[in-house]
Amino acid sequence: MNQKQTETPIRYSIRFKIFLVSLLPTIALLAAAFLNNQYLSDLGDSAEQILSKNYKSIRAAQEARKTLEELRNRMLEQVSGRQGIIVIPAERLQNLSDNLNICRRNVTEIGEQEMIDRLYDGFDRYETLARTLKEDRQNSWSGDRFTGFLEITAEMINIIENLVAINENAMEHAEHQTRLLAGRAQQQAAILFGVIITAILALSYFWSFRIAKPIMALAQQISGIQEGTGTYPMIPSQTNDEIGFLRKSFNRLLSRLEQYDHHRDEILATEREKVRRSEEAKGRFIADISHQLKTPMTSLAMSVGMLNNRGESLAAEKRIKLCAMANEDCSRLTALINELVDISRLEAMSRPRPKETLDIAVVIRECLAPLIKQTEKKEISIDLRIPDNLPRVTIDSFRFPWVITNLVGNALRYIDQGGRIVLKVYKQGTRFYFQCSDTGSGIDPDYLPYIFDRFTQFSERGKSGTIGLGLAIVKDIIEQHGGDIQVESSMGKGTTFTFWIPVSMEEKA
Repeated sequence: MNQKQTETPIRYSIRFKIFLVSLLPTIALLAAAFLNNQYLSDLGDSAEQILSKNYKSIRAAQEARKTLEELRNRMLEQVSGRQGIIVIPAERLQNLSDNLNICRRNVTEIGEQEMIDRLYDGFDRYETLARTLKEDRQNSWSGDRFTGFLEITAEMINIIENLVAINENAMEHAEHQTRLLAGRAQQQAAILFGVIITAILALSYFWSFRIAKPIMALAQQISGIQEGTGTYPMIPSQTNDEIGFLRKSFNRLLSRLEQYDHHRDEILATEREKVRRSEEAKGRFIADISHQLKTPMTSLAMSVGMLNNRGESLAAEKRIKLCAMANEDCSRLTALINELVDISRLEAMSRPRPKETLDIAVVIRECLAPLIKQTEKKEISIDLRIPDNLPRVTIDSFRFPWVITNLVGNALRYIDQGGRIVLKVYKQGTRFYFQCSDTGSGIDPDYLPYIFDRFTQFSERGKSGTIGLGLAIVKDIIEQHGGDIQVESSMGKGTTFTFWIPVSMEEKA
């Protein structure tokens, strides 16, 4: 089920939603920019109409009127001065014609073309009269011709003034339209931007609420979960985005926490049972150790007391027997005291020590050296099987020898005279394997599950004067090296302890 949830793709991601929210104001801004461009284009057309065609017509008409007035004034001066020859400059006539052509090329308003036609009709008559005067060598300037010239000039000036008035009115109208258009553009732009800002704020609030709501709901649901209860609710997934994926991830985490809590409860129950058994074993241990200490000490005191008080009067055989009993009691007390020393070793096992890389064959031979006298006394042979090509091993040089010494010492304690102990070492993969086998009496199958428990005594241990700590220490040391130990035993056939440790601390990690 969890794998299926993991493979479900995210349909609408939060990033996509945020992109949509940011895309809407972008589209709105583009629309506003387009409308403003339209308004600016219209304003540009209106300005072109005002500043280009109408202005050119007005300017050309004013230049034409100025030319007509100058020619009229020049004519009046010549007439009033009674000059014999009346001169009308040709360049002034050409200037007048050019200005009229400009007016004709920039016709934009209604009625303007009609006035241009009237101007050209008057200009033809004006030009014909001027040409007649130029060709008349006698300059016979009659009153009718002079009056006609003034009438044509006045008529053309009047038409030009009307043409200027039409263009000025058009410019005023265009200016008014431009102001109206600009005002309308400002108003519509203000409305548009107001709508855009309102929409952006509304959408931002809506989407932020939509995004934050499932997060807040998830936070509230998670905050209501009590750690360590062993039962965790499944959070329903309502969205198919990152929040939904996060809910599914939390559900997987809660499922694993639930499994972990169940596993932890089982471990705690097992550990509590171990502690209970350990406490019970400690109680029995205190009673047993008191009894075991009291018995040899009482016997030793009696033997020493008899030798001290009546030693000279006792027979030699009796004295030898009392000395042997005292020696045996001292050995039993020594074994008990050594076991008590092991308690302090066991408590100190939690403190880590530095590791060294050593030759395992040399280490084992040094461990067996103190046991040589015991093997010779009981005529027990130790068969050491260690290949010559074994690599060096990383161990705690202070604690690891205790493993070898304790295992071989236990074998010596429970093996009969003339027995045999085989200690085999070999490498398999990344592990060193150690196997200690003996031909002793073996261990009762009922005791095998508890052989490595602390303070656990069996009948064989009680007889040997031990209190059941050696194998517990052995197991702790091997586990500290990252390994494990197992035992196989058959009654009357012997016991085999097999344990392994990694070749190096890197393999342990």
